[in-house]
Amino acid sequence: MIFDSLKNKENYKGDAEIYQALCYLDKIGKWEELLPNTVIQEDCSFANPVSFVSKEEKECAYEAHRKYIDLHYIMEGAERIATADVCGLQVKTPFSEEKDIGFYTGQESGRYLLKPGDFMVCYPSDAHKVAMMNEKPETVKKIVVKIKVKTAQ
Repeated sequence: MIFDSLKNKENYKGDAEIYQALCYLDKIGKWEELLPNTVIQEDCSFANPVSFVSKEEKECAYEAHRKYIDLHYIMEGAERIATADVCGLQVKTPFSEEKDIGFYTGQESGRYLLKPGDFMVCYPSDAHKVAMMNEKPETVKKIVVKIKVKTAQ
């Protein structure tokens, strides 16, 4: 898991896919101009704009993916995200290969407050509980970049 600010994107040059996604995010103008499933790199990564009203933690569940790494980038509002190793959680909804998602419950390992300009990278082992409010519910506008997990050759 990585938690950082987009202004530090140069620190990630060693990971070509993450760096490319951060460079893409750094060039975005207005959130409203973004289209769903915008391809960043063919057969590797794409971006989706997401807008929601944050909610109480009890209304949220951990999610995890196997085929894609999630990169969450906040453009407006504030979002709390909790993380935990997926192996230490209990299954709430079994993993769907088709949808590349499973839902879980359990104890967090870390909790982060993402504000505009912040990003978080969640790898397949990083279950993440998203959309949690900070102090009160608020509209959050973010971009979720999906980066395909490389498989061993």
